[in-house]
Amino acid sequence: MSVVRSALTAFAACVAIHSGALAEPALAKLSRAEVQGTAFQRPDIRKVPDGAATALELDTMSSSDGKFESGMYKVGPEHYDYRTTGYESYEFIYVITGSITLTSADGKIHLVSPGEAVTIPKGWKGRWDSDGYTKLWVTYDPDAKK
Repeated sequence: MSVVRSALTAFAACVAIHSGALAEPALAKLSRAEVQGTAFQRPDIRKVPDGAATALELDTMSSSDGKFESGMYKVGPEHYDYRTTGYESYEFIYVITGSITLTSADGKIHLVSPGEAVTIPKGWKGRWDSDGYTKLWVTYDPDAKK
């Protein structure tokens, strides 16, 4: 897990420095216990409507221009169809619990299980299906407006 945390932290700092979004880059660290689930007991956790379910989300970093964000997310069943609209941002996902099945528009199936990561490009087309999962996430959207 420390390799993933180090990679995410380094990525966050590089994007922040490169974009000039942060005057002094600061680390956004989650402890091992928080990654294993205690993060969802923090007072700054948000409840986010997600289809028929309510997700729990902890935002750990956001650039001042709103283009780069990171955090942790926990939700029950999810099913999204991106075959027409395309995925809305670039997203790096590290699955902690549960799994996510991504079916590309060409029919190729990608199962992302605990301990695995996936990077989804902006504009990716396909389906997203899950019976529930917890993830660490990093998004970048060059078109985002804050």
